Amino acid sequence: MSEAVLSLSQWITYPLAAILLSMIGTRLCITILPHMGLLDLPRGRHQHAKAVPRGGGIAIVISFFISLGLLYLSCGSNPAFSKAFKSFCPFLLPALAIFITGVLDDRFELRSIVKLLVQIGIAIYLYFAGHGIHILMGTDLPAYIGIPLTICWVVGIVNAFNLIDGLDGIAAGLASISAISMALWSLTIQANPISVVILLIFCGSCLGFLRYNFSPAKIFMGDTGSMFIGLFFAYISMTESTKAITITSLLVPLMAIGIPIFDVFLAIWRRFFRRYIKHDQSVSIMEGDHDHLHHRIMKEQGTQRRTAYIIYSLAILLTVCSMTMVFLEEHLPSLIFVVVLIAIFCIVRYAHIEILDTISSVASGFAVPHRNFILTAIHPVIDTTLVLLAFIATVLIRPTVLQDSFSLLHILIFVAPFTCCLCISGIYQTFWLRAGIAQYYKLSHLCILAGLIGFTIISLGVYKFNFMHVDLQTLSSFYLLFFLLACMFIFGERFLLRYLESFGFRKMIIRNRTSDKTISRTMIYGGGLFCRLYLTNVYCGASPEKVVDVCGIIDDDFALHHLTVYGFKVHGGLADIERIYKRTPFDKIVIALKNLPEERKNIILDFAEQKNIAVQIFTCSEQELFVPAEKTDQAKK
Repeated sequence: MSEAVLSLSQWITYPLAAILLSMIGTRLCITILPHMGLLDLPRGRHQHAKAVPRGGGIAIVISFFISLGLLYLSCGSNPAFSKAFKSFCPFLLPALAIFITGVLDDRFELRSIVKLLVQIGIAIYLYFAGHGIHILMGTDLPAYIGIPLTICWVVGIVNAFNLIDGLDGIAAGLASISAISMALWSLTIQANPISVVILLIFCGSCLGFLRYNFSPAKIFMGDTGSMFIGLFFAYISMTESTKAITITSLLVPLMAIGIPIFDVFLAIWRRFFRRYIKHDQSVSIMEGDHDHLHHRIMKEQGTQRRTAYIIYSLAILLTVCSMTMVFLEEHLPSLIFVVVLIAIFCIVRYAHIEILDTISSVASGFAVPHRNFILTAIHPVIDTTLVLLAFIATVLIRPTVLQDSFSLLHILIFVAPFTCCLCISGIYQTFWLRAGIAQYYKLSHLCILAGLIGFTIISLGVYKFNFMHVDLQTLSSFYLLFFLLACMFIFGERFLLRYLESFGFRKMIIRNRTSDKTISRTMIYGGGLFCRLYLTNVYCGASPEKVVDVCGIIDDDFALHHLTVYGFKVHGGLADIERIYKRTPFDKIVIALKNLPEERKNIILDFAEQKNIAVQIFTCSEQELFVPAEKTDQAKK
């Protein structure tokens, strides 16, 4: 191996050349492209206020290949380098095809189906050129699996970067971060140094363009740049992933481009439901919208710069997690738990539009009796799946307990007691969206009984037949962990269902209707029983069209101040109402007290009159709730 490439100077020279060439090329594109008709006018879902040159990806492509050519001229005489460059040659023809398609699209706006066919053709070409997905984690894949996987991967990654390129600096910045992280990953799997230098050169080309693309952007990369970036990462990840024989090392290229993948996943989910479930003919799978990840973050942050910084931070976080999993593979179970928590956070934090669409589609797709019947009928399947997941999680956390690979018999002995006990007991006659404390108490007894039965069966198997080839003490700790996880999953699913049905669904509606002036920010006066009845009416009884955003509670009981009551913070007493209003503005006060003294009522009314705030009194009495049942005149006849 040549010392020239291994030296630090060679690793820095060509990426710096790529940065310089990209900056010069981008500057030229800013001047030349408008005269060629490559101009992005502000319209539709575009964020810019004035015309901006489009097609700056030309500078990225040209600077990348010029720098690559310089590297080849410097090191190509070495047979090892010549071989490495030849392995990169199959990328040239697809890159040319995607480059031409991108330029034509930026100039004439090609139909989506044309671009899709080009991408599928490129994927098939790469597969038969030997650079598709032929091997996965050391396993050879047949053509009927490899070809569809290659097509899905190439088309998915190309369009992922195309979709994420919606705000200034997002695509170029993510491409730079992804290239650096994949270069580090290539070093860990002992890839050819040429591959690392190519990734760094690509990073340099993107950074040079980012100089003029960061907010406020002087030029856009267009489909020329975004599709080329996506194709590059699709090709590199397929080429290098054949060397990754473990799931942890395979996760690195996925996590390196995790933000674009997450965004394209949300886009498909969102558009599918709107097009085919809600039958909204204005929505197309292939057409853009204003609900991408970067659009949501920008609605919260207000500026494109802050949005870019947040997305960069998320990309770096994913990369750090994936690289940590490679270097600390012995702590894999703990790391998987951390990654799962991060994934859940991202889904809940940024996928609220898709979750809301899905829930509303499911809710409107069935009549209420049918929906309730289905939710009740599928609970045995849900619980069995959750117990199975608890068993798998326990095996991942304690992998040394099951020395041999577990069989179907192991799974049945662990899972079957829970399924049998819950089914025989009749607990599934409960409609869990309206379950009371007695049902949860009964469920806890049944889970304990199932755990005791399962542990007894397994203990006898260990004692009599050396079942699982472990001692009883080790098995006890293993089963205790499994039992706790199973109970946590079973109860957690029911609490999550209750939360989504009675509280979370309305919160998602409020989040997605922040610009709707009909939503009132409401402060409740009184944190007692009437407050609970009012919240029940708001979150369970009121129609979704009349949305109330409860922002807190005011109560004169000093012991409740700064505590959380019924899920809402008690900001203080009536004497603190001025301070509370300054810190947490609201436009309506709901008095939720049975017997409100007249002087306190006057204080609230005077304050409301000064601040132009609406005041409502929530009343609930037996005379209103219970009325005599009498026959109608027609029934009497």
